[in-house]
Parts: sequence; structure tokens; C-alpha cells
Amino acid sequence: MTTARPGIDRLVAQLFRARNRYWAVAVVAATAFLESIADEVLEDDDRDRLDAGTSRIKKRSRAADKMRRKVAEGVFDPPETPEDVEDALHDLVGIKVLCKSPRDLRAFTEALERACTTPDASIRFAIPPIDYVTAPKDSGYRAYHAVIVVPVSTNHGDLAIKVEVQVKTRLQDAWGELTHEDMYRPGEALKADPVHEDYARRMADLLATVDDMADTLALELDSKTGAEPSIPVRADVDTEPEQTTIAHVTRTGPKYALAVGPDGRRGLIPAKAVRDLLGTSDRIRVSDHIDVGDRLAVVVDETPDALYYHPLSLPEH
Repeated sequence: MTTARPGIDRLVAQLFRARNRYWAVAVVAATAFLESIADEVLEDDDRDRLDAGTSRIKKRSRAADKMRRKVAEGVFDPPETPEDVEDALHDLVGIKVLCKSPRDLRAFTEALERACTTPDASIRFAIPPIDYVTAPKDSGYRAYHAVIVVPVSTNHGDLAIKVEVQVKTRLQDAWGELTHEDMYRPGEALKADPVHEDYARRMADLLATVDDMADTLALELDSKTGAEPSIPVRADVDTEPEQTTIAHVTRTGPKYALAVGPDGRRGLIPAKAVRDLLGTSDRIRVSDHIDVGDRLAVVVDETPDALYYHPLSLPEH
């Protein structure tokens, strides 16, 4: 007499009852881990360039549907236990890391790979990462996918929880919304026709070009804001009264501040100018020393590339 095979819905329900609380703990731990990598990558730079704050636990119905589809396609054997479902599906728990630019994405994924492959790493890759940025899918989809294993403490020892990490630029993420990608995935409501596929690929290529252009502009901005010690702050700036003025700070950040002079023109206060006043060559955050609303006596230095305001002194906060 053969024993009836347990239904996928029942196995998925059992798995969710047993693991849900641990998945929630894994999300917190994995998010903290990814945020620490972002802190390392950006150091004192603008942390808004990397955001690991989007997470989700897959819905039971979607997990069951995916398992059924993969079994029907012959990808997986029919599951016998809840653990079989957990072993088969790597994306039950997921976190999305959004990057401002391809440069930030590359820096983050390289740091993630270092963190997960060191001999003493507590969080490791479950399977080798897949780089769909370097080698996009036929649809045009671009992202870096990794599945990490997060240890979660239980009364019976550590439980290894898999967490799928998707790293994308903001434009790569927007592509999915613009093309309604989730509607055309395998097993979903709509089937892509050649016209849709062509439009999706072309949009992906256009957005990738915009990403690259944004990277170029960011590097150009870095070259003008004192991001590197080699950026000149001219020693021969004229300090005669007609070259000095009072500027009102309207924006401040790690690498530069923006200020407006009496004539309404906006000028850059670069990090190097602040470092020189502090008498240090160490990295500093301009926003630690200059606040929005400060009024500063500055020397005006206009070059062919930019208008600089070099403070004569820093405000006392």
C-alpha cells in the first residue's frame, strides 16, 4: 500500500508556521549586516547612495505556486517534507539593496563578496552569486543576486536561514515597474510577446546608458568639490576686500557645501578648503563643520570650471 504524498500547500503551511519567526529575525540580522557593508563602502560619504531597507518574506500562496510550477517543469522533485520546500526555494526571505549609481553597486558587491568569503565569516553565500549586471538576462533585467546564509539562534542551536539579496541601481529597479516585469514572469498572468520583449530590452539599455552617464557626472562633481586631496584650492586667491563677501549656506553634505552670495550666485565650499582651515589632511565631513543657515565670510575664487567660496574661518557651533 502506497502512502499518499503530502500536498504542497500543506507542506508550505507547515514550513511557514515553523520558520516565520526565525525568518523575521534573519531579516533584521541580514539588514544590519548589509548596512554595515554600506557604511564600510561609503565611509563618511552620503549614505543615501546605498539603501538596504527594503525586505520581504514571500507570501505562502506565492511560495506554493512557485513550488508547484518548478515541480511541473521538472526542476524540483515533489517535496516530501517542509524542509524539502525550504531547500528548494532560495527566495523565501529577500532584501533589496538600492544603489545610486553603477559605481556604488560595484563597490558594494565587491565588499559583500569579501565579507562573505573571509575564513571567519559568520554570514556566507549559500550558492555562488549571479551577476545579471555584467551579463543581463535576455529580457534586459539587470541586478546582482546573492543568497546568503544567516545563523539565527534557537533553543536547539543555530538555524541557517537563507536570505536572497538583490542589488540594483535605482534605475534598474524602476525598470521592473516601468515594464510591468512582475506580470510577465514565468507562471504569471501575462505572456510576453515580441513587441513587449523588444520594448523592455530597449528600455533596459537606455536606462543602463543613463546610469553610466550619471556615474560620469558624479565623478565630474567629485573632481570639483574637493573629494580628493589633489583638487586645487588656489594659494594665490586674492584676499582684497573686493574679493571677499558674506555667503549664506543653503546646502551641506560630506564633500561640499553650497552657499549663495549677495549677488545671488551659488558657489561651492569644497572639503579641501575646510580641511585647510582645520589644519588636517584627514578625511572630514563638511557637514560636521558647516550647517545650513550659516553666514560665512568667504573669499571668492572663480575658475573656468566653477565658482568657489573659500571660508576665512569656520563657524563656532
